[in-house]
Amino acid sequence: MPQLFGREYSRAELASRTGRLDVVAGITPLTLRGGREEGVRALAFETGSGFSFMAVADRALDVAVARYDGIPLCWRSCNDIAAPAYYDPHGDDFLRTFVGGLFTTCGLENFGPAGSDQWGSFGLHGRIDSTPAENIAYETRWRGDECLLEARGTFRETRVFGENVRFERRLRVSVGGRSLELHDEVSNDGGTSRPHMLLYHCNGGFPILGDAAELHVSHSSMRPRDAQAEAGLAHWSRGGPPDPAFKEQVFIHEPVVCDDGLAAAVLTNPTLRGGRGLALAIRFDPAQLPALFTWRMLGYGTYVMGMEPANCPTIEGRIEAEKRGTLPFLEPGETRSYDLHFEVLESNEDVTALLHRFPG
Repeated sequence: MPQLFGREYSRAELASRTGRLDVVAGITPLTLRGGREEGVRALAFETGSGFSFMAVADRALDVAVARYDGIPLCWRSCNDIAAPAYYDPHGDDFLRTFVGGLFTTCGLENFGPAGSDQWGSFGLHGRIDSTPAENIAYETRWRGDECLLEARGTFRETRVFGENVRFERRLRVSVGGRSLELHDEVSNDGGTSRPHMLLYHCNGGFPILGDAAELHVSHSSMRPRDAQAEAGLAHWSRGGPPDPAFKEQVFIHEPVVCDDGLAAAVLTNPTLRGGRGLALAIRFDPAQLPALFTWRMLGYGTYVMGMEPANCPTIEGRIEAEKRGTLPFLEPGETRSYDLHFEVLESNEDVTALLHRFPG
């Protein structure tokens, strides 16, 4: 049953106390106005537990805004939310419309640097994040004593003489809950094998990211991407104050499962909320997403700790993945599924309980 305002309520009890369930929880469709976000379709979720977020239907249903009890859970870039028409595929111009948010989806045929190869040219981190929904549906429904808020959308990456890939996404959260379930299915509707690289760019930010912040990862190994990351290896998991001269540091992890069968990454700040603490956790199945990258970027304004599960262990992009023999492919008619779980941990005790489930 939904846990609301300090107690559990049945469906009948809520119906007897409210004219409409969205008095306490629900999904509100929005059309954004002003500047580059003019006309962008979005869905605002309110769970009734203090956990709220906004999914952008015209940006792959990525979640651009997320809060708990009014506290931001994620970093948002200076770009904020731009309509898909502003996407520029050239070089690294993805960065001109990169929102950040709770997560940005990167792919579907490349993540990492831009380039050109036998399958065509591609920009930094691919184009799926700037693809609007072909259709969008949302509903509030009861499943026994559980009330669910759910949204679904279909997105396509297509090109004459090129790819024909269908991307279907479902977001689901329980009324009274503090966790978000993401389920994606990627299908090759074309007649030839296609490269398939997918990365979830999850972005922890202020105030969870701060001087006292720490990142915990269930992994068996970790290495720096380059010399810049190697220089920061001793502090890979730590926050710190913003520094205008800071250079990004990327670390490559081999994730392993906790005792619930899922790998985890947790950004925690034990000093928030009067010392009660607050944390953002992501969990995923390494059988689906065998790689994890962490992005430590303590710059001015670009102040973010990224947690990035991916289906390919090569962060250096598609060309390098093909050279190393790590490039995944999607065969004609093939569908692959991916699941990602986000959870707000509202106390240091909750963080400790999760860390006790880590291996070793």
